[in-house]
Amino acid sequence: MVSVLLAFPVLYAMWGSLFDTEFLGGEQDFVGLQNYVDLFKDPDFRSSITRSLVFVTGCLVLGISLALVFAFALNKAAGFLRFLRGVTVVPYLVSGVATAVMFRLLFNQEFGQVNRALEFLGIDGPAWFSSPALAMVATIIAQTWSDLPLAVLVLLGGLQTIDPSLLDAAEVDGASGWHRAWYVSIPLIAPQIALATVWFSYSTLTSLGVVLALTGGGPVNATRILPVALYETAFLDLRTHAALAIAIIILALNALLTLVYVGISRRYDLGN
Repeated sequence: MVSVLLAFPVLYAMWGSLFDTEFLGGEQDFVGLQNYVDLFKDPDFRSSITRSLVFVTGCLVLGISLALVFAFALNKAAGFLRFLRGVTVVPYLVSGVATAVMFRLLFNQEFGQVNRALEFLGIDGPAWFSSPALAMVATIIAQTWSDLPLAVLVLLGGLQTIDPSLLDAAEVDGASGWHRAWYVSIPLIAPQIALATVWFSYSTLTSLGVVLALTGGGPVNATRILPVALYETAFLDLRTHAALAIAIIILALNALLTLVYVGISRRYDLGN
């Protein structure tokens, strides 16, 4: 029953993407894969795919790196500091729109705290949301902050399953804290790292709230990733058939990336 409930929206979207329909109903003309062909002929759509891959890559690199740092720090926390583990989930509880508003204020050119910090260091604060490259950077940071908690908790759970005797043995052999983390802990939590990577990939590739509220896809479409393109196609252009095709493409990209991550993880496990 659960499988049917999960599969029905996907099958419906696949079937609907094969028709030419209007937002308000009307006749449905079967067009086969023409909607997909038209999308890939559109240079703006192809650019949206490229921007989405840049967005996902940036969030993955920044997110997994920070998640590892925070997970190791929280794993060492004791006593009063244990409450930080509960605080870790707070960003995940904040809505995408609220996150966007907060980061819009933080990166404000005139009074944002980021530019004030840069000015303290003698650097002129830029107009973050006027530059295509900087707007993408700010969006990646905001999205990573929103998705980070779950990845931290997953990695923390992995660290807490490691047998302390392995770390003690490495310490006796003269391994420093960095070497114990890199050569012992991280290889042992490879499955959790793979799971966190899949989560970040899925969340960023389907993210709409943060990006739409923070930049609206601008400036000059610099942050118009696939979910924004889907939103504009469905609710601004009123082309639901094309929007369904975009949704299927996003699903296919997510499935492909997940298979890649799982394949790399399995190869890593076999190699060890």
